[in-house]
Amino acid sequence: MTERQGRMAAKILLIDSDAATLNWLKVKLEQESYVVVTARSGDEGLGKLEQDQPDIVVLDTVLADMDGLEVLRRACADERGTPPWVIVFSKKYQPQDIAAGFQAGADDFIGKRPGADAELIGKIRGHLAQTYARKPAPPPPPPPVNGHIFSFCSSKGGSGVTSVCVNVAYALAQVQPEARILVVDMVFPFGTIASSLAFDSRRTVARMTHEPTEEISRGVVEKYVSAPLKWGFRLLIGANDPQEAGNLDAARIEPIFKTLRTMYDYILVDFGRTLSRISLPIIEISERVLFIVTPDITTVKGAKLMLNFLRSRDIAFDRIFLINNRTVGRVWTTAEDIERELALKVNAMIPYEVEYMTMATNDGVPFIAKFPEHAASAMFRQVAQKLREHVQGVSK
Repeated sequence: MTERQGRMAAKILLIDSDAATLNWLKVKLEQESYVVVTARSGDEGLGKLEQDQPDIVVLDTVLADMDGLEVLRRACADERGTPPWVIVFSKKYQPQDIAAGFQAGADDFIGKRPGADAELIGKIRGHLAQTYARKPAPPPPPPPVNGHIFSFCSSKGGSGVTSVCVNVAYALAQVQPEARILVVDMVFPFGTIASSLAFDSRRTVARMTHEPTEEISRGVVEKYVSAPLKWGFRLLIGANDPQEAGNLDAARIEPIFKTLRTMYDYILVDFGRTLSRISLPIIEISERVLFIVTPDITTVKGAKLMLNFLRSRDIAFDRIFLINNRTVGRVWTTAEDIERELALKVNAMIPYEVEYMTMATNDGVPFIAKFPEHAASAMFRQVAQKLREHVQGVSK
């Protein structure tokens, strides 16, 4: 048996009440040489969990006979051996559903959507590679870690996370031109930073995770990070398409960011609304989490759920930098209402400039570069200055 075959012989238990989904996933996973066991109900799944002792469980939270979260809790509470690695794979993947899954003990969460099978296979490969990896020789002393990570995220897609991240990076390059600034697009299965800046590259984080070298060295990173763009920062793309994202080796994400911190002063990471085993370790080590809300009650309530979950991961609220994006008129939820609902101060308010934002995106430039005199540009500069002041305070 080859090393690859040995690693691929993991046993996977699929628990889903939908027969079509079970058959589809079973075929996909068996093509990867996994041993696949299926269950059509929560009760049957718990029985097979005890009987077959799977390495990985892929579980839908919507089951015919019982709440899938209860199955998840019982699977994670089994103390008779090493608990399986559990991926929730569900058509319910709103922020509150994702938070509930992680709180019940899930190791990862994937929404049922186009390309989800590739994402699932990629996560399984990454987990197994990490589990079965040989212990490396003692590494040399690491280079000094100087870089500052700032994560940008939201509870809802379309909240303007990418625009805020890119424009703050550009503003930061203006106020501190000597700084080494990197923007990393970690929105999967693919992000929009590259297209918004008219940038194209096949060198992505997903591809970097399959570098044959044991370590993600500075030399490896330099092959994938862009040359300095005319906006004053460099760019690293996450993935260009769902298939590429699905092949990502998640076990190498943290080593990549450890190396990035030795190379750049500011690392601004766009996570969009992604909350997973990929994003959480990076968010947890970020010095500030720039959390974007829009002034509508649905987004604010979703933000409350996600922020409470982040707090449960020991991310203190004084590390959250709350940005109210697209503020305009009287029909929106007020900043005071947002602060009351989230029990958190709004640190910055970005005016509503949707038409101008679209014009800048169509031209492939940051908004602040095209419309430097607009009120929104002044707010991006203010946020950048706050980050700079934080870094200067840490460095003293």
